[in-house]
Amino acid sequence: MSTQEFMQKIFAPRSIVVIGVSERPDNLARFIIANLRAFGYQGELYAVGRQPGRVYDISIATSLEEVPDGLDLAVILTPAETVPALVDTCGRKGIKQIVIESGGFSEFSERGRQLEEELKSIARRWGIRFVGPNCISVINLDVGLCLPFPPIDPQSTRRGSASVISQSGGISITYLDKLSASGVGVSKVVSIGNKADLNETDYAEYLIEDPATKILCLYLESLSDGRRLMELARSSPKPIIVHKANRSQASQGIALSHTAALASDDRIVTGALRQVGIFRAESFQEAVAMAQGLVLPSVRGDSMVIISRSGGHAVVAADTAERYGFRLMELPHDFAERVRSLFRADVIRPTNPIDLGTIFDFDLYAHIVEECLQALAPDAVVLINTYSLLEAKRARRLAHRVEEIMKDSGIPIALCVFAQGDEARELQRELAIPVFTEIESAMRALAASRQWYRWHTRRRTFPTVAPPLAQARFSVSGKQVLTADQALQLCQEYGIAVAPWHSVETPEAAVRAAAQLGYPVALKILSPEITHKTDAGGVVLNLSDADAVRSAAQSLLTRFPAKLMVQRMIADGLELIVGGKRDSTFGPVVMVGLGGIFTEIFDDVAFRVAPLTPEDAEEMLTELRGRSLLGRVRGREAVDRAALVQTILAISQMMIEIESLTEIEINPVVALPSGVWAVDARGMLGS
Repeated sequence: MSTQEFMQKIFAPRSIVVIGVSERPDNLARFIIANLRAFGYQGELYAVGRQPGRVYDISIATSLEEVPDGLDLAVILTPAETVPALVDTCGRKGIKQIVIESGGFSEFSERGRQLEEELKSIARRWGIRFVGPNCISVINLDVGLCLPFPPIDPQSTRRGSASVISQSGGISITYLDKLSASGVGVSKVVSIGNKADLNETDYAEYLIEDPATKILCLYLESLSDGRRLMELARSSPKPIIVHKANRSQASQGIALSHTAALASDDRIVTGALRQVGIFRAESFQEAVAMAQGLVLPSVRGDSMVIISRSGGHAVVAADTAERYGFRLMELPHDFAERVRSLFRADVIRPTNPIDLGTIFDFDLYAHIVEECLQALAPDAVVLINTYSLLEAKRARRLAHRVEEIMKDSGIPIALCVFAQGDEARELQRELAIPVFTEIESAMRALAASRQWYRWHTRRRTFPTVAPPLAQARFSVSGKQVLTADQALQLCQEYGIAVAPWHSVETPEAAVRAAAQLGYPVALKILSPEITHKTDAGGVVLNLSDADAVRSAAQSLLTRFPAKLMVQRMIADGLELIVGGKRDSTFGPVVMVGLGGIFTEIFDDVAFRVAPLTPEDAEEMLTELRGRSLLGRVRGREAVDRAALVQTILAISQMMIEIESLTEIEINPVVALPSGVWAVDARGMLGS
């Protein structure tokens, strides 16, 4: 049976047995039965516990042997030590789908880890797939399935288009509540717990195919298979929002290169998600706002009109719109005059934002919105209404009219309400569209809609990898540091322009090499034990004659028993860093940033997962805070951006082809108006 078929029986079972039930009021498993009853689950339902009894008109069997064979789903909430035997019994009885809500496994202790391994082994033997352990469980509002052990009020939930995958049980319930209250609504929720069997990519694959799911929201503290998630997102017709927590860096040991030191797991996650169009949310509020925007009609561009009852709110909205890259449209004279004629007092000049402070007839607000759509055809409208409870009836009539206008026009309207008490929540219950209570959330929502539209309409194919160039030459066993000469030779083999150099062992050989290369030159030590040559005093620059080269070479060889690199100096240009490393979650990744000896101080880098497309490389450059330095600035010509992109792509190719290459870094890459040059490099090979 395929994973999708297993998933269907987990999310839409026709029969369920809940194990661990008792009549005791504080028994958690009985709340699972209560939730199923409250949400109207219509399938067969059985209960198993240590003592006979009845809960919610269901008899409690004292053994799993007493329930029918071949049930679609078992839900286990018993002490961890009992779970492996129960899973084994389920296997013998032909129950192949299980939700294990019990805790006390790998998240708790070494004994718990052993139990988790045991239940995984038993599940494999019987062909069982399971959710958890250590989870709150599964919800499918479309069929009345509600398996969490905390009591849940059906009145607080709203069916809708978002489905939630959460590594935290508590956060799965938080998202159920927030998405229900936001006007988006929820179709399915799964708390995946320790994901000992099924992980986030399994659930995502199912939900991408699920007709009732239009938006996927994931809360993750770790990624099981980053590349698989990227593959799913790249081909998904549905937007995916990831709220990724657990950002703090674990110890990374002694990094060979700047690339490794700068490549925190979180930076790579951000780059990888961006690369495939996944939204990354920093908070509950942002994730919900994104989902709200994704249920609105698509925002197809940057033009916007803001209509507000309050001038102050209009100013805040204008500032926020600019921050999100929206352009406030200029109002045509005839349209502005028509709006002006509606004002009670001629004290406000109609501009964008349109301040309706002197109009108290809410029906006119709807008329102005319609006029705006017809006359201006903006990409998005923000309507801000501030009102008291005494005006609530008229304000709600306006909100319903706005809902109709948006449906008829296909233009997104973010309705932002500032009212007293619970008025906004009550209004949301009446409407099928989102009601925003913060201007920031409204703008974030519209920006998300625009972002998804742009990604969806320019979706790229997966990058291809060119034929291998140098893989066989660099297959090794064990670890090996690539010194600058070895790393630069590898760069040359991948078509990267390298500043000319020779390696030498004596001062006189250095003088001869300098004469051959042409002055000025640099001298560098070549030692696998010295990672950062500049910090160690192992680099001498701008040597302009033979005496200077001889003296510098003698000094370096006295202090460092190693070979020397003699390298022709490259004309002043913009120094960047381009590198790659192997990440435990995403595999080979590529980095670009502002470089030179101040790389870690600048801390201005971007990451993508290899293989890269030219568009990926361009986006990496665009993400740099110092990107303006790539263009024409202070009389200096723009750098050769195309050559820089090709260098990034070469590192991507290198990381894909040479499986033993764990790290590679060119620092600096000197970018000039015509061409880029690799000046220094280092690498690491490992099995």
